Amino acid sequence: MKFCQKCGAQLTDDAAFCPNCGSPAQRANDPYEVVPNQTNGFAIAGLACSFFSPLLGWIFGGIGLNRANRMNGSGRGMSIAALVIASVMFVISMVISFALASYAASI
Repeated sequence: MKFCQKCGAQLTDDAAFCPNCGSPAQRANDPYEVVPNQTNGFAIAGLACSFFSPLLGWIFGGIGLNRANRMNGSGRGMSIAALVIASVMFVISMVISFALASYAASI
């Protein structure tokens, strides 16, 4: 037997709704239940932002990586790519800034 999550009434095993309050009956967790693929929006945002703003790429990529661990790996590769690209773009911008500063000091 199972019980309603909302009102606590006893339900039959095949009940779709609670006869007492009408709320949907929740099924037991089935380890073989197919979960539809979800899109990891933070991974996509991190990848897109990493080319223009390394800071946003790191933030969204990190959040996307954290969510990928909870979403059975969805977006994990994109999140890692966002973190790597953001790091490379940061290094490139620092090298260019240093080169421009050195050039300006030599004039």
